[in-house]
Amino acid sequence: MTLNARGPEFPRKERRQRMGGTGAEHFDEVSGASEFFIYIAPNMQTKGYDGLKKQLEELGCEVEFPAIAPLSPSPRHQAIKISHQEGIPVKGLKRAHTWAHSHSFLHSFFKPFATPPSARL
Repeated sequence: MTLNARGPEFPRKERRQRMGGTGAEHFDEVSGASEFFIYIAPNMQTKGYDGLKKQLEELGCEVEFPAIAPLSPSPRHQAIKISHQEGIPVKGLKRAHTWAHSHSFLHSFFKPFATPPSARL
């Protein structure tokens, strides 16, 4: 018998703590993204999406659902694309990232290439 976070060996409270989370442990990797994709698996509910969309649009972000995503895990996954020309504001990116983690949704992001200041001569 193998142990995994979803098995009966773990109390429900512990299983819930292991799933999702807030994503704070790797937010620094996502910070500065100009595009953020959240992948919705088939038959998964998007509870809270309307509120998320409203908050992001108030910050000047474009939100597309369903969107065409370059790295979709499978053809059956739907994607939410969040973008902003100047980079998604930190407040909006934190909100979207936390929402994705709290629903255990896969996500990816795009950071534009930035030339280091010393190379811009």
